[in-house]
Amino acid sequence: MAEEKPNSLPPVPSATPVSKPMWEAANKDKLMLQFDAETNRSQFWPRPVNLQTGKANYEWREVSGKGNIYAWTKVHVPAFGFADRVPYILGAVDLKEGGRIVAPLVNIDNVVLEPGMAVKVCWERRSDDINVYQFEPDT
Repeated sequence: MAEEKPNSLPPVPSATPVSKPMWEAANKDKLMLQFDAETNRSQFWPRPVNLQTGKANYEWREVSGKGNIYAWTKVHVPAFGFADRVPYILGAVDLKEGGRIVAPLVNIDNVVLEPGMAVKVCWERRSDDINVYQFEPDT
């Protein structure tokens, strides 16, 4: 079995027709989520229809990128392309505007994580077209 070679950056996500608005905004350091036009509830990951209603009546809205840690895990067995980052931390973040997003937690080497800890979005450029969201402490 071939051993995975560390890369300087993990794989680059591919935008789909549904997720394209999110990635275009991320390329400008803006976090965009889909919101249901009737219920005002957000959903993440982008989908062609609303998970609650089954309708395609969502709209894209920029959110602050601020939130609180709901849960986290320290990853010791990496996903493909992340071998040179182990151990790394993935967190579930409850955003201020609603919705939960899962992303890497970074810049936390000397920080004690706890539920409810304030975090904010930060960005990792992976290509000319893709800027990936992650979260760091909001001090």
